[in-house]
Amino acid sequence: MPSTGHSSTATELLAEGGYPAMTMDKAAARAGVGKATVYRRWPSRAELAAEALSHAGLTDDVMPVIIGNGHLRDELLATLASAIGNQDTSRVDLVSALLDTARQEPELCGLIRMRYVESLHQALAGVLDHAAQRGDLPSRPKRPQDGHTVAVTAAIALLVHWGAIHDRPISDEDIAQIVDGVLMPLLR
Repeated sequence: MPSTGHSSTATELLAEGGYPAMTMDKAAARAGVGKATVYRRWPSRAELAAEALSHAGLTDDVMPVIIGNGHLRDELLATLASAIGNQDTSRVDLVSALLDTARQEPELCGLIRMRYVESLHQALAGVLDHAAQRGDLPSRPKRPQDGHTVAVTAAIALLVHWGAIHDRPISDEDIAQIVDGVLMPLLR
């Protein structure tokens, strides 16, 4: 069975009962393969869960959207919209389930950070770098606690935890509120 079948199985198990319900035994049984087959592809349950995120389209590389001079707000809106993709309730539930567990599972937390959060961070940082280069923003601060990094981190935290805070997918209006109420004020 191709690896996407196992990813789909893992996604289903996660959606049904969260990370605790997604065991290697259950994934193998549901996919109709031996447990050794699952372990050959994914050395740990955390790796399988991270692959399920990818299968759901949540870890696709996010690219900064660059429009040009005077369009920083539009670039931020477009980049965040592309980062969340087509949000449906099942995807929001999947991310929420994994985030709830990631707090107690360091390996899973690291994989989510590496595959999902870093992509978002790089895309937003790319928008800000381009804006600074063309003079729409002051240069990015060198210290992590300074404005640009705080703004990017705050926006990402809102995106990542949206499903846990609100029991619905994030909308374009919500993204506009994040940009206008969080990002833009912190960038000034």
